[in-house]
Amino acid sequence: MPDDTDPSLPLEQALDWFIRLQADDADEECRQACASWCAADPRNARAWDLAQAMWASPLLTDALAATAAPDIAPRNAAPALPLRPSRRSPPLRRRAMAWAAAVLVAVGLGWAADLPLRLQADHRTATGVQERVQLADGSQVLMDTGTALATDIMGSERRTRLLRGAAFFEVTPDPARPFRITAGPAVVTVVGTAFAVRYRDDRVTVTVRHGTVDVARPDGPAVRLRAGEEVVVTASGIGAGHPADLSAALGWVDGRLIFEDRPLREVLEELDRYYPGLILVPDSLADRRITGNYRLDDPVRTATALAGLVRAETLRLSDALLILRPRP
Repeated sequence: MPDDTDPSLPLEQALDWFIRLQADDADEECRQACASWCAADPRNARAWDLAQAMWASPLLTDALAATAAPDIAPRNAAPALPLRPSRRSPPLRRRAMAWAAAVLVAVGLGWAADLPLRLQADHRTATGVQERVQLADGSQVLMDTGTALATDIMGSERRTRLLRGAAFFEVTPDPARPFRITAGPAVVTVVGTAFAVRYRDDRVTVTVRHGTVDVARPDGPAVRLRAGEEVVVTASGIGAGHPADLSAALGWVDGRLIFEDRPLREVLEELDRYYPGLILVPDSLADRRITGNYRLDDPVRTATALAGLVRAETLRLSDALLILRPRP
């Protein structure tokens, strides 16, 4: 990783050069001009290296890998100078298509990509929004950011499907009608209690605040959870119930991001769920371990506070892109 601790690095200019060189009409003259700019000042060269590191950030790579169209597949790293055309690289139809893809990911997944989920969901929350919903039986559901829920409360059973995201359920007791939630490979059954279900990256986590909950896979026995316990369910199986750190696991219910001795990368991945854009961090900072308790309703302020914990600063290039970078 280059020495990028100088806060006066011309990162904006480096990003502009990076964008220009993604265009399919970028010629040798443009590449040489970028090389000359880098050679003109050591700070320019360091800013260029940092721009490439940002592009190779795991947060950006993972987001693009999950959402990019086939003709704008993410690149694991930008080419080092001198830049040369590559016949293997897919042509880009317009200037900065690759970088624009990152911005589009930051703004949202896009209406078309979200269409199947929209057709199934009865309730949805946008990025950075939490919403409380009362179901037909009187049960209360707090939906976290980016959550989609389908419900069917009529008949002899109460059924709910968590299609994406996280939800905290406060179920109205009704022994004659069990309340069942499906989320990916998990089936959760309760009579009346308060608990959270999180479904993300094909992994389901069930955390119980009050009462008891039975969690199972469709083809297996149930694991019974009591207050203060949680269990993880994946496509390969269900784990054992174990004690949960309720303050951290359910912090979002109270509008807080709570963590202890976790890598900055993981904390920012969680915070990014509440930010209507993309938060990037270079590898030189990503593995720093931190502890804290912050509000979720102001992700920019929280990101700035997190940056301070690791002697970094935030660079907000637009409403769609927030970058953490080291400082002296």
